[in-house]
Amino acid sequence: MAVDLKGDWTDADIAKLIGSVVDDRDWRLEVSADGIASLADKTAHPTDDAYDNTLHCFLETWMQGTDFVGPSAAGDKDLVGKIAKALRENYPTLKGLKFVYVSL
Repeated sequence: MAVDLKGDWTDADIAKLIGSVVDDRDWRLEVSADGIASLADKTAHPTDDAYDNTLHCFLETWMQGTDFVGPSAAGDKDLVGKIAKALRENYPTLKGLKFVYVSL
């Protein structure tokens, strides 16, 4: 699943995104250069600076078992709201670095 940040989207869309995977591996929320937010499996596909530079921005990697993705995370309105706020503040214009820190 992905969320197109160029169109109209809501916190509910972000909840669906983070609820669309299972917390059985490491995940990272990434925003592509063309504004598509998606979750990337970092366990199977670690990245490097060259890859990260192709992205508009990305959040920290959520390690397996930390409950930042999956159905429980999708139901956490505070968590979803913080992630959605960070995306709104950093797309289409970044506030700072490509790495977007969200105090969770």
